[in-house]
Amino acid sequence: MKLKLNGIGWKNKILMKRATAYISINKLIVEGNGLEKGQILYYYLAEDENGRKIIITYLDGKRNEEKNRKA
Repeated sequence: MKLKLNGIGWKNKILMKRATAYISINKLIVEGNGLEKGQILYYYLAEDENGRKIIITYLDGKRNEEKNRKA
């Protein structure tokens, strides 16, 4: 797996609302990528080369249809 980082980073706290845990996306990222309220984004759990867990989020709202994901 090879990732290209764009030099933008931020940190989030995990928020809880009833039985749901969630994280938020920074408003500048939302506006800079033309995202809109109610838009569906797809997230995938993966691991990097060192075995660290990562979440991959596609900001274009397109589902990854790859059969054997090796993210």
